[in-house]
Amino acid sequence: MQVSQNFSPHGLKVIRTHPDGGRYRLLHRGNIVLHTLAYGAEIRVEVPELPEYYNIHVPLIGGGRLMVGGQDVAAPLTIIGPRQRIDMNWSVDHDVVIIQIPEVLIDRVLEDQLGDASKKDMYFEPQVIDESPLGRVLTALSRPAAAGQSFPFAASSLAEHHFEQFLLHTLVGSQPHTYSADIGDPSAPATPAALRRARRFCEEHAAESITLGDIATAARVSVRTLQRDFRNHLQTTPLAYLRQVRLAHAHADLVRIAQTGTRTTVTEVALRWGFTHLGRFACLYRETYGRSPSSTLYGSR
Repeated sequence: MQVSQNFSPHGLKVIRTHPDGGRYRLLHRGNIVLHTLAYGAEIRVEVPELPEYYNIHVPLIGGGRLMVGGQDVAAPLTIIGPRQRIDMNWSVDHDVVIIQIPEVLIDRVLEDQLGDASKKDMYFEPQVIDESPLGRVLTALSRPAAAGQSFPFAASSLAEHHFEQFLLHTLVGSQPHTYSADIGDPSAPATPAALRRARRFCEEHAAESITLGDIATAARVSVRTLQRDFRNHLQTTPLAYLRQVRLAHAHADLVRIAQTGTRTTVTEVALRWGFTHLGRFACLYRETYGRSPSSTLYGSR
């Protein structure tokens, strides 16, 4: 009942149940709404078309797989928006923070930055990088949510307003979207087009042995410019970004293998995505997903 009241109409298929059952908690209700949700089962959710708000997913435990318009999104942190078709799979032990932002709030920020009303639909790149400004904000928000604590901005309506504006401007200012090129600083050395080329190259060639020079060549900029672009716009480095993409692919593989029961080891998955130092891989994986790779692979079987 609570899920149907708070979220858009969707199709739900239960694959496997969890003994702890489902959980829902309203964390904050203002202009922006925050919930935590665990269906208490391994599920598949299909949303024909999201209504007039954006959903940001921040997994607390477990993992999932998201497809937007038929395209696979290999990242734990994701954002989806109005008029997008969504297909999601969540592991049996999942628990996720869902942040709902009305489309009208994004439009207001965009109009302020463009100096005019937007003339075409606004879409964000669905994958949110952990080390980006938005990724860091979402990670910080997940801590009190996971601990069952109240948010500091809940102390007053003024604090709530400032939090909402901070989140909105961080989202529009740092997460790539339809109008990124229009609101970017034209004098900045980093161009959104070059960054898009570099990120797309990393995503398409993540399983290959690629170098910093390879990424710069694909982006059509020098290595120094590429490093400056990533630092200025994403607050990370090209190779750290590539590592996060590979880690997201490895996580998606482990979740898929756990669901299907395929005979594949953590070592095979790590090597497939370029992680030759297994101890380092396990450490990075735990830092990102809050559990070990083997726990993802075997814990839900």
